Amino acid sequence: MDTNRFKSSHDFSNIQKNLHNNPGYHAESYTQQVKDYMNEMKTKNQEATKQGFMTQAQKSAKDVWEEIQEMASQAWDKKQNQPDEDQ
Repeated sequence: MDTNRFKSSHDFSNIQKNLHNNPGYHAESYTQQVKDYMNEMKTKNQEATKQGFMTQAQKSAKDVWEEIQEMASQAWDKKQNQPDEDQ
């Protein structure tokens, strides 16, 4: 994995660029997630709340962050174990 491309595709200071580079993260997908959450709560005879949804979204974001950390760590380890051809 080219860490330079990873960095450019995850420009944390530019939200719009991130949305373009990561099409899975957009308002429509969250709208669908809200609908799914509300339906899930309805089937469980529980009240759907914004706080409940935000807690669920936070857990989802944590899972994604953990996946990104794992991929980045693997890329780092792989690069450290390979001879550097650029120098």
